[in-house]
Amino acid sequence: MRITRSIALGASAVVGLSLALTGCAGSTGSAGGDASADPVKMCVLVSDATSSEALGFKDYYTEYVQENFPVEFVYSDELADADAEKSAMENFIANNCKAVISFASADRPAQIEMAEDAGVYYAVATGTLSDEDYETYKDYEYYVGAIGPSLDIEFQAGYDMAQFFVEEGDTSFGLFGAGIPYYLDMHIHRTAGILAALAEEPSTTYGGQKDPGAILGKIYQDGTIKIADFESDVYSLTGYLEAWNFSDSAWQANMAGMVAAQPDAILAAGTGFAVVGAAVAGTDIKIGDIDAYTEDNKAAMESGALAYLAGKFTSINGPIFAATLSAVQGEPLRADGDAAIALGQGYWVATSIEEFDQILAADSVESPVYDKTALEPWIASGATYDDFATFVSQYTYADLVG
Repeated sequence: MRITRSIALGASAVVGLSLALTGCAGSTGSAGGDASADPVKMCVLVSDATSSEALGFKDYYTEYVQENFPVEFVYSDELADADAEKSAMENFIANNCKAVISFASADRPAQIEMAEDAGVYYAVATGTLSDEDYETYKDYEYYVGAIGPSLDIEFQAGYDMAQFFVEEGDTSFGLFGAGIPYYLDMHIHRTAGILAALAEEPSTTYGGQKDPGAILGKIYQDGTIKIADFESDVYSLTGYLEAWNFSDSAWQANMAGMVAAQPDAILAAGTGFAVVGAAVAGTDIKIGDIDAYTEDNKAAMESGALAYLAGKFTSINGPIFAATLSAVQGEPLRADGDAAIALGQGYWVATSIEEFDQILAADSVESPVYDKTALEPWIASGATYDDFATFVSQYTYADLVG
């Protein structure tokens, strides 16, 4: 069961567009990596320009990909809402961008329509369209497609995280729902996965439900998590926090109360340590998070505060770049029925500082797992969609590193 709703964002300021160009490609190679070719101007929409994850993604594109393929990246400033995205798209089109890769999701349908009307290739990075939107746009000529965690993968990420703590013997939990009140689909599905994992215990229900689809539907209906609706003879939810209202005294009091209840762990749908890390310092409360491989999270895992992290790896956006450049160069990768790409990629998981360090060492801007050798076969080289889909599906640490 999959229920979708439009994503509403808490912020509303329209941020301007920066069209400062980064340096051109400059290494030797063949196929998509021919440095003698004129660089393709590829523009990137971002709703987050400052987090460690976002900066890592950008560095991979501008410091590695751009140096190894004939591409020139142009980044937007941080885009807070649909109006800002529209303005950025208008600027990109006016400045002769040949393709747009989007990390901004306030109004993806509008972005796709603008790109199609302008004859500009468009792709979604680290995300997917809803089933309904995919059916609407899959036949568009200039819609390359999307590669990233599907909502099923997001649900599984929350489920797996909760299972880890259950297997550790933990029974009391605080929850951080992150963007649930803004109907951020990924946070809703991750939290539903957490609750569904707990509900596998015979006495445990949420809203009287044990079925994962029914739990998911209730969260969409309520737009929040209601602690009173959680019933169990084994587990307890000691508190719930959502959104990022750091300056709000009631929000701060709610966080303090959740920590004061001394749960075994706080399970977060995203940005967990960044939000509650300082509050749990000096306690035995562990944090489970679905976030990113950052230096702050490394320090948290080293200290023992962060016990579980599911995060995107730095070069995860390599395949969508390859598919986009291939389309620009005249060989779009299309699914059966000449449909756009719709492929899932998930997270790498660390439960110890040793695993965390191994992940950082295995995939860096300087030496990414999706390097030139890995990506070149998919760029204007006659590759089939089925082979590309198989390549993308092999995204786990074991698949890519061994």
